Amino acid sequence: MNGTVTDRFEIKGRSALEYGAAGVVVIFRNDPGAVPPAAGESVLLVRQDGWLYTGKAEDVRFEPSTASCGVFLRGLHGDDVPLGSLIRWGSEVHALQTAVA
Repeated sequence: MNGTVTDRFEIKGRSALEYGAAGVVVIFRNDPGAVPPAAGESVLLVRQDGWLYTGKAEDVRFEPSTASCGVFLRGLHGDDVPLGSLIRWGSEVHALQTAVA
């Protein structure tokens, strides 16, 4: 399943200490009918320049009225996630990880 990044904000400094980790909360719009990623599910982030990031979705929040979802991605900075980036999860990411392993 796919989504497009519409916003992001960085968790760092004192907020990261209180939250338990530094990283980025990525806000994206789901494809119509797509089920949001589950906490702990593997996600793949693809930037327009081809840079890839794989990680686990943490602290997943879904807002049905806007079809938007937010996930925390550990260890990233705000500049690592430009608006318009693609985020994928589900069987597509599992197939990619299996092919690489």
